[in-house]
Parts: sequence; structure tokens; C-alpha cells
Amino acid sequence: MRKGDLVRLKVEVCFTRREGGGREFPLGSYRDDSEGLVRSYCPMTEEERDAWYEKPGNRGFDSAGESKLPPVSRAVMLHRERTYIVLRARARARLSYGNATPGLAKLLDTLTGDETYVKRHLVEVI
Repeated sequence: MRKGDLVRLKVEVCFTRREGGGREFPLGSYRDDSEGLVRSYCPMTEEERDAWYEKPGNRGFDSAGESKLPPVSRAVMLHRERTYIVLRARARARLSYGNATPGLAKLLDTLTGDETYVKRHLVEVI
């Protein structure tokens, strides 16, 4: 896989046998599996974090007395029948608090314009 390649989800790795794949249990939920969806993650922008802080339930402190932290990334659903463009074939991304997650590929969802990260072994070149 290289930058600029067109990729799609690998059916045998991403979906259960009931849905035509090779897994015994789904990656996410059974609903996502039956609808042909795989969850990937996209880092949140400053505007999205500011919008998160604007909601009244996200201000103040939690039950332990610590300030509430905004999420670092948001979920983007990849669809079984769509194709995606590879922006980076080998990437590391900080998708949560802590260390960066290795073994990812950065994809462009041409329908929504989102740049999202997914594990490399879940996609195949067309």
C-alpha cells in the first residue's frame, strides 16, 4: 500500500462469517457488522473541542473532583462498499491521552472529506 492508492475494507478480516467474512466475532457491534461498518478515528479540531466545552454538561468537575477533559478523537464509520484514498500508508496518531497508536494508515473519505486513521491490516488495495 502506498500514498495515493485506492483501498477498501478487507471483508475476510473485518466481518463475521455470517456477513461473508472470516471472523467468529465482530470487530465492533453486531449491528455495525450487519450494516457493513468499521469504526475508525479522526483527531478532533480546535473548533470541535470548543463546541464540546460549550455544552453545559461538559463544564465543571466530575464525581472525583477532577476537571472534565475533552475527547482527543472522534469516530468515523468506514463502509464496506466504499473506496478510500490513502494519504499516508504508515502512520502513528495520537487518538487518546497517552502514547501515539502505531500501525495505522491515514485515509481520505471522499464522501465526507474526513481524514481518518484505521489499522493497516483492515484495508486492502484495489
